[in-house]
Amino acid sequence: MALAVLGGSFDPVHSGHVAMVRHVLDSGVVQKILVIPAAVSPFKSGTSALAVHRLEMARLAFQFGGQVEIDDREIRRGGPSYMVETLEELNREYPGTPLNLIIGADNVPDFSLWHRSEDILSLATVLVLGRHGHPEKLPDSPASSFVYLKGFDQRVSSTVIRAILANGSAVGDLIPPSVYQYIRDNDLYSET
Repeated sequence: MALAVLGGSFDPVHSGHVAMVRHVLDSGVVQKILVIPAAVSPFKSGTSALAVHRLEMARLAFQFGGQVEIDDREIRRGGPSYMVETLEELNREYPGTPLNLIIGADNVPDFSLWHRSEDILSLATVLVLGRHGHPEKLPDSPASSFVYLKGFDQRVSSTVIRAILANGSAVGDLIPPSVYQYIRDNDLYSET
């Protein structure tokens, strides 16, 4: 059974994240995906929503039965969330299981800046999904390290969604309805 990891701030989780997971599962490359919200992203100055809220939004959004599991290890670990540490833990927990890391094409140009990026490539195959405005270009590294999963073009952004929510504007189908209700119930992302 091949396993994939989708990490991120999920601030908030949105329909694009859900579509990514569906696309990877439909590809048949993996049979299970662990969605792992970061405690603190090393590339972002902070999150708008507390970890407890981001974790609950992920639980609400990813209703895929046994194919998707929400994993809170990075939140429990605290501090900067380095994917290499998570993959090392998973490698010990799932010996012999092929590991995959899901990223958007927007992350490819800066992948070499990730903490211990070469070690990540020794631990997992990186599954790259399209991101609007970013070319289908893989880095110059061993061909087996990166796999571009065609047929996906992510256009949704958490940054844009936070701005829409802060404005009090309608988000339409940019966020799963259960997540939108949770955001409203907990008064997240509003400027007031």
